[in-house]
Amino acid sequence: MILPIPLSPLGFGAYQLGRIAGAKYVSAGRPMPSEKEADELLNGVLDLGITLIDTAPAYGLSEERIGKYLSSRRNEYNLVTKVGELTVNGKCSFDFTNKGMRASVENSLRALKTDHVDSLLVHAPPDDLAMLHESDAVETMLLLKEEGKTKTIGFSGKTVEAQKEALLWSDVMMIEYSAANQTNVEIIKRADEQGIVVLFKKVLDSGHLEANEAIQFLIKKSPWNEKHCTVIGSSRLDRISQNARAFNV
Repeated sequence: MILPIPLSPLGFGAYQLGRIAGAKYVSAGRPMPSEKEADELLNGVLDLGITLIDTAPAYGLSEERIGKYLSSRRNEYNLVTKVGELTVNGKCSFDFTNKGMRASVENSLRALKTDHVDSLLVHAPPDDLAMLHESDAVETMLLLKEEGKTKTIGFSGKTVEAQKEALLWSDVMMIEYSAANQTNVEIIKRADEQGIVVLFKKVLDSGHLEANEAIQFLIKKSPWNEKHCTVIGSSRLDRISQNARAFNV
């Protein structure tokens, strides 16, 4: 087992917990949960039996809220965060220098109120292949793992080419896969064969797919569904509960 806690087939994506969705999302402009709602949402997710929570520095208040409301339950779930992308005053920037990545990870650990995460992923930019070739990212990720800041490392990428290279060093990969987008099927197959944990992202196509149909595609037509983890975000616990039932969590 690569991650410390057995994976539930459904994971919680904490984007909406701390950041208002951008224009590409159907939920664009929807207000963030209040502090009370965030507390109820996060603890409710764990009470449902979901054992993976995915966040990132780019998700605004997400890491801070997870640390605030779930630090006492740290041993109940796999905690995934990312490095490389930051969002300040609504604007996105990337930093894959050794110094920048280390500062980002330390900030994440403070916000999350923990001394390590279970998986740290490269939050890749659109030019992800160039980033892998021209930055300190991979070397720094390997060092952060060696130093115990994270138990596993991996890649949340954009292009097929960069994801192929990431197969060489990743323990975990977050890969886009849905009824609307199956361009990464070969990457998923190779990751599965290599024993890499796969976290399926954007399975609802940023909200453009009808949720039940999108989930049924994954459950009935994906040969990897039972072995890996589908990450879905929501600001509504009733919707997460419905998804958990569909995945037999």
